[in-house]
Amino acid sequence: MARLHRSAPRRVIPLAMNAAASAAACWLGLAGTAQASGLSAARFGGEHGHPTTDNPTAIYYNPAGIALKPGTRLMLDVNMAFRWASYQRPEAAMPSAGTPPDGVDANSGTAKLQNTLISPFFGASSDFGTKIFTAGFAAYFPFGGQAVWGQNSKYADSSKYPGAHDGVQRWYTIDGKIRSMYLTGAVAFNIPSIGLSIGATGSAIRSETDTIRARNGDGSDDLIDPTFNNIKEGRSWLKASGWQGGFGLGVIWNWQQRLWIGASYTSQPNVVGGMTLKGKLNNALTTMAPTVANAELTQTLPDIIRLGFRVRPSDKWELRLFADYTRWSVFDKQCVLDAAVAGRKCNFTGADKALADPESFGGDGGKETNGTIQHLPRFWKDAGGVRAGGSYWVIPQLETYAGLGFDSSAVRPQTLDAALMDMNKLSFSIGARWQIVRQFGMALTISDIHYFKVDTKGKNVLNKFQPPTRQADSNGVYKQNILLANLYLDVHF
Repeated sequence: MARLHRSAPRRVIPLAMNAAASAAACWLGLAGTAQASGLSAARFGGEHGHPTTDNPTAIYYNPAGIALKPGTRLMLDVNMAFRWASYQRPEAAMPSAGTPPDGVDANSGTAKLQNTLISPFFGASSDFGTKIFTAGFAAYFPFGGQAVWGQNSKYADSSKYPGAHDGVQRWYTIDGKIRSMYLTGAVAFNIPSIGLSIGATGSAIRSETDTIRARNGDGSDDLIDPTFNNIKEGRSWLKASGWQGGFGLGVIWNWQQRLWIGASYTSQPNVVGGMTLKGKLNNALTTMAPTVANAELTQTLPDIIRLGFRVRPSDKWELRLFADYTRWSVFDKQCVLDAAVAGRKCNFTGADKALADPESFGGDGGKETNGTIQHLPRFWKDAGGVRAGGSYWVIPQLETYAGLGFDSSAVRPQTLDAALMDMNKLSFSIGARWQIVRQFGMALTISDIHYFKVDTKGKNVLNKFQPPTRQADSNGVYKQNILLANLYLDVHF
């Protein structure tokens, strides 16, 4: 029996499909840990991470902020996220012919996830004694996450439906990761006479995905082949990566160290045209050894606009209000292409038409989809968030603070699945910062991110598209919550 192996300790069953169908077996299963809209995972600095901040997280949020304080600063920030999620798949989401009566609970029920994710940020900035010009550098992960779903112990030793061991969410994701690492250089200028700071960044971005999921060649979630009455469910694994570039711009106006107004723009990775990640597509087949093909993943991540206000009515109090707008509508699709096909492209377009008439969308479009192995429609929408917070200094060295925020979902219910779960959400934060000595401070923020439950009953259309776009029916009830602990150390001299 052929096996498909990867580092994660996951069992893989054979793919019951011929060589031609195996090419269509790839799917990109993204495991996101969204803490804002879509795949955004930026919570660097806790309540001190925003468009008017003056610590090194400004390199991401608003580069003008690194010019607000003179001297040299080093910052190490660590986010630890504890994520709980579940997906309840109803019996109505199953096909009638491909799921026998004794396999109903192998293809429906509740899948659960409990994961811990650690995400670091390191930043440094210095004005080199000029008090006018500041330069900085930071390394961080603002997009993505990873997830490993729980298994169904009932099917741990099943020979009839071995794939059910990986849970009912397996048609969208079993385990995997998607992330973008930014290496960012920044410059900023301070003009004290008018209270204005301006800044800019340039980033080298390393994006990667490493995902595995259950997949049938026809895009269905059949457990057996009704014609031959044998196991139909298979597995596919995609691992790809690549480099992109990006930039950021920002400005902050400061009035007498009492009022700060900031605005910033962060470009898409690669600025325009999206990104192409290169790697391997690995399929396991019934009658032969695992097949490995060179593949390319194409997708487009968003640009972001931020606006923030910060006011200090007295030395004891500070109030903050800031918002962001993320253009997730550019994340309309993801395509896996055969790297051996010349002139390969994936030109599926038209969200409104596709969602209004899914049965007529997603088929092979000839030269416009030349070399397309798998097309995954996303059709995300622009999203945003707003957060408000305040600080109170018990003593000059001890700041306490709290915050409240709302972020909208970028994912439409028509294309929501367990791999990329995003919903409207509320966040609640409390914390404190202790300036231990003049040169060294530390802060701890605890946040709870509560996602509103989503039931997509009758709305999801992934199973109605034509191959190579068709996916398993992902209707169901989605729940999620993230408890986030942020700790940072700040050295200033």
